[in-house]
Amino acid sequence: MALVTLLSGCSNGKQTDTADDTARNSDSITTEIADTAALSQATEPKEAEMESQGGMYKPIDISRYWNKRTITVPGNKSDIVALFEAFYTEWPTIEGSRIVHITNPALAPDETYYEDGSEIDRKNGYVESAWYEGEDLGTVSACVWNRKNGHKLFAVNFNCEDDFLCFYDFDPATRTLTPEENPVKKEHLNFPDKAPAWYILPRIGRTLEVVEDAPGDEVAFTYYSFDGQNLKFAGHTAP
Repeated sequence: MALVTLLSGCSNGKQTDTADDTARNSDSITTEIADTAALSQATEPKEAEMESQGGMYKPIDISRYWNKRTITVPGNKSDIVALFEAFYTEWPTIEGSRIVHITNPALAPDETYYEDGSEIDRKNGYVESAWYEGEDLGTVSACVWNRKNGHKLFAVNFNCEDDFLCFYDFDPATRTLTPEENPVKKEHLNFPDKAPAWYILPRIGRTLEVVEDAPGDEVAFTYYSFDGQNLKFAGHTAP
């Protein structure tokens, strides 16, 4: 059993219809509710800072300006592996390298980045990996599913000290991943005055789960269901 599933306490899921390699026709996604003005003011790390990080980005860096770049997907495949490798090439992270080291060692050849607990599920369009930083457990996951207009919806989720989730529209004609607006809205949450604690991408199913901190060390959930084109608010579960 993959560590990311243990961390979330939830079985993620999806089912895909295949056109090339594999794809995903269901499920969920979301990104951190962020201030658009603040994102537009963000600047990327300086070259020296990137060098000190081994040429890698930190998730918190990506969360500030991921929506400033459109990503080109090379080759002719558009399954979860192809899309995640394209994302990693544009935004390399130590967390993501643990997945790419398995799928394409040429992109992440350093074996020190590899950890047990990685999951590559091409059929269901889902990848995940877990890692330890001291006593802290973190996860990265991604999923892809088919849209009824022939495009794909793709999401990458970092559950770590700097939690955030981003997602894209994949256009097979241009082979580009274009950033999309977060469908999660504060007015939909159980506690709209608080940011979500974390997100759970489904491995099977059609529902994105937004986990919220609730009083008394409890958690609450807000759900978004994929309708074949977009994620739509689908209700709450209170603690």
